[in-house]
Amino acid sequence: MTDLPQYDPRTIALVSELIHPPIQLEPGKVQGVHNELYQHPEFAYQNFGVAADGITLTNVTNAQNTQSLVRFMPDRIHIREEFTGQHVDDFARRLEHVTRIAVERLSIPIIIAQQHVVRSLVNAKHFADSREFLAGVVCSIPPDDFARFARPVELFGLRLLFPAVEGRNDVHAIRIESYAEDARAVWIEDVATFTTALMPANLEELGNNMRKTYKFVRENVLGFLGKYDQAPKRGPEA
Repeated sequence: MTDLPQYDPRTIALVSELIHPPIQLEPGKVQGVHNELYQHPEFAYQNFGVAADGITLTNVTNAQNTQSLVRFMPDRIHIREEFTGQHVDDFARRLEHVTRIAVERLSIPIIIAQQHVVRSLVNAKHFADSREFLAGVVCSIPPDDFARFARPVELFGLRLLFPAVEGRNDVHAIRIESYAEDARAVWIEDVATFTTALMPANLEELGNNMRKTYKFVRENVLGFLGKYDQAPKRGPEA
């Protein structure tokens, strides 16, 4: 049996969106959420902004493409940490803490559904170009087959959907692609949907479901890629 490579993936984005029954979104009540979060530096947000599409709490950073925010909309809560380096366990604690306060102060009676997103980058062990690895090795497409396009392939990827099965209601939509900013890196996204409703007393399941999404990437997706990420076999010596 071939040993699978051991990867050190980099998590670049953690996102959760929680769907709830429509409410009247009142800035004063959301300001109360902001004030209470500010009492705990680990979960605080610096800025408060009201816009047509909702009310957003943000942390300001100087790093490019970085986002740290929670957005309250009439029918959902959106929490995002992108390029902040936050670990999944820290994000899960933030997710639970922010939601508990919001549910209480905004009188949200139930979380109807959840969607959790994990995006990661990983370098293949035996291939310098992720397009060559994904197209030529994982999908077994000979390079000459792309000649019909009369131009080079800049990005290549595949999409997979894993439905709910008996005993598990989570659906995983997977994207595995080359990464334009680093030819060697493979970009991985898991958008996991959970449709079991949660009452305010059971919000710890939010963090558990984010961790399940993270685990699906680390174990299932990387395990799948690892079966193909093997050193090319050498031909017989002359």
